[in-house]
Amino acid sequence: MKKLLSFVSALAVISGIAITSTTPSYAATDRSGEERLSIPTSSACRAGRTVMQGMVAGQGGQLYIVFTKAGGEEPVLSRWLRDGSTWDGSSWTCAGAPTSIPSLGHGNDLAYHPNYQGQGPAVIATQGSQSAFPSDDVAIVHLDSSGAIGASEVVHLPIGNISGLCYSATAAGGAGKYAARREGNLWTHPGTGSLTSGWTLVKSNLTSHDNRSDQGIDCSENYIWNTRSINTSTPVTGWNWVYQYNWSGNDVESDIGIPGNDLVDEIEDITHVGSDFFIGINRNAGADDSVKVFTP
Repeated sequence: MKKLLSFVSALAVISGIAITSTTPSYAATDRSGEERLSIPTSSACRAGRTVMQGMVAGQGGQLYIVFTKAGGEEPVLSRWLRDGSTWDGSSWTCAGAPTSIPSLGHGNDLAYHPNYQGQGPAVIATQGSQSAFPSDDVAIVHLDSSGAIGASEVVHLPIGNISGLCYSATAAGGAGKYAARREGNLWTHPGTGSLTSGWTLVKSNLTSHDNRSDQGIDCSENYIWNTRSINTSTPVTGWNWVYQYNWSGNDVESDIGIPGNDLVDEIEDITHVGSDFFIGINRNAGADDSVKVFTP
């Protein structure tokens, strides 16, 4: 059906028939706001990598983004520093050349832990995406006290291939908690202890309106946000989706929309700094990638 809709749209354009852009089949409100960072393909902070992947905010509002070549090849981890006291169009500036870290894999999603295993701050990256690049490993990238990128290691997860991972230091009454997504499953893990055990399945049927690709997730004190993006089978008028859950896996809101803009804007990840939320947009067709405000 989706291929047919795409064909009809293309035929209408060729024939000179005007098409009125429609909203998704499920009611959605555009929740993407002003741009806070524009990242051209020529940016030194992506070292020739063309694809934006996972994104997460760390200490002091620093931003970490994985960029890869096509197919998740040759991943690098870039670091962006806050510029100014307000979230404006130049909220982050590149901290220098990105770091090549092969163990990042596809780098579909990033989580930030302020004191991983008592060893200081770390960025945790999923090595795979659920569909094309499955992996049950995550890469732990240690940071120094300033947030600079250091050594990395790999941890094997017992729950199988995941494509979404987040950590909230304020969840569970301040004890901290992880969340991970594995296809339609949502798992949680205490903030202490090894990631190699201790996971609990809290939901096995995450909401999904239509065919979209699993992307990054984010979690805060009370909620988990799950993103799913446009793909090659999405109708031209299709949108990206964000689904909000509580820590028990219950739906809070399921119709949060991020326009795909004729299949150009592909949501990659979501993160927050305090009460300010941001979405990473991988813009196809050579357009500059973007970080925008998200209104939860």
